[in-house]
Amino acid sequence: MVTNNELSEKYNIFRNNVKHYRKNLKLSQEELAETADVSTSYIKQIESNKEYKNISLTVILKLSKALNVSVDKLFEVEIKNVK
Repeated sequence: MVTNNELSEKYNIFRNNVKHYRKNLKLSQEELAETADVSTSYIKQIESNKEYKNISLTVILKLSKALNVSVDKLFEVEIKNVK
């Protein structure tokens, strides 16, 4: 069973990595949303420091493609926190 702490930790890794890769591509949140075919508010919610949300596999795959990285890269721990 996955604990809430583990989910929160994984979400924070994912959130930081989405932000990191978006900034590396010099994309705004609006541009990433358009490329990934999701709403800008959804991208803002993902990147926010708020409590983790359920993100569908479809959205994860769309973000992976839009950011030009593999899904596993979005969950790697090695990337530093992005401000």
